[in-house]
Amino acid sequence: MSYALVLAAAFVLWPVMGLLGGQGYALLLGLAALPALALARPKWPPAGYAIMAGLFVAWAALSEIWSPASTGFITGSLFEGNFGVKAASLRIVLTAIFGAIAVAGALQIKAGTAQVSTRVILGAFAVQGIILALSAVFAGPVLAMIYGNDPQELNSGVQNIGRNANAFALVLPVLFAYLAARPDVRWRPVVALLAVVSLLIFARVDSQSAMIGTVFMVAAMALVHVLRGAGFRVLFSVLAAYVASAPLLIGTALRILDAYGIMLPGSFQSRAWSWHVVIGKVAESPLAGHGIAASKTWRETYADHPDWLARLPDFWAYYEVVPGHPHNMALQIWAETGMVGAVLAGFALVMLGFRLPRPDVLRADVRYAIAGLAGAAASPFSFAYSVWNEGFWSSLVLAAVAIILLSKRERASL
Repeated sequence: MSYALVLAAAFVLWPVMGLLGGQGYALLLGLAALPALALARPKWPPAGYAIMAGLFVAWAALSEIWSPASTGFITGSLFEGNFGVKAASLRIVLTAIFGAIAVAGALQIKAGTAQVSTRVILGAFAVQGIILALSAVFAGPVLAMIYGNDPQELNSGVQNIGRNANAFALVLPVLFAYLAARPDVRWRPVVALLAVVSLLIFARVDSQSAMIGTVFMVAAMALVHVLRGAGFRVLFSVLAAYVASAPLLIGTALRILDAYGIMLPGSFQSRAWSWHVVIGKVAESPLAGHGIAASKTWRETYADHPDWLARLPDFWAYYEVVPGHPHNMALQIWAETGMVGAVLAGFALVMLGFRLPRPDVLRADVRYAIAGLAGAAASPFSFAYSVWNEGFWSSLVLAAVAIILLSKRERASL
């Protein structure tokens, strides 16, 4: 059996996992990765960027030792039905291992053997888009039917739709690049329509992260189009510089906003205040950080910041300023793994950019899909998830695997 067919079978579940809120992508990655050990025989040693990423994950896992959020690796009992893996370190290590196996296995697939598999995967992504569009139109009655009138349950349903939008934003570059590279000019309006409709859907489900990700996707594709020789090196070096300089970069932006009395709209302002607190935490332990998932323990509320609370309704007084995590992975890396973690993560990105082939030696659909994925991922990286969210990283790795399969598909020279 071809590993490409195994991957295609796994991707059939992609839209289902998205519909359920996205956390199932970690399980899907595991199901997709394990057969690679028998069917694709990943090569050894791993690439330099993978080694550097592995060192970052190892350092983050080691920080469990000094993290105030550490509660042990597992909780509960299988026999009592309450077993759970609570340690963020163990979850992220397993995700990294499965991700490395899946990517290495996909790279071993022979060129020209992924024709059917690629069509299945593209079809799965299209189905997810259709489901998301229907969710945007019929969310009200469907959520009421599933979750009833409980506000907390309804909010959970709304969040699931938002996570599904973020997951679709990660695979939108694959669909976008595949259609944009078709030689028939009649596909150009379809590509433009796909981008516009996607933005409208993301706006309808109130997913600012997905909307910004779509803009970043187009910008990254444009960069690679202009810099056909060094596009990937520039793109990933910029992302690495962002991670390496996050406290300085974001701190400067926040000081400018404060100096001019600029209030950001809605949730972005709450994120800005959260980042103020997180940057202060970075200064407390700049080298090693506070330990993985430490931000869960930062309980200060808006009552502790009267100047911020004065701009908000009174009921905000007891809301936590940092709601579980900073909603910016670059700052979270600094705050929880320190400069050591930030340097390792930055070097992994730079090495990936230099490891990738020059854009001009890749087919158009492949080079634009790679760039678009990097751009789209930068948005949830900056505004949405915890850096230890295994569902996000699993969906990102699976999207990368889809691009590898796309590259293995025979297509007229583009």
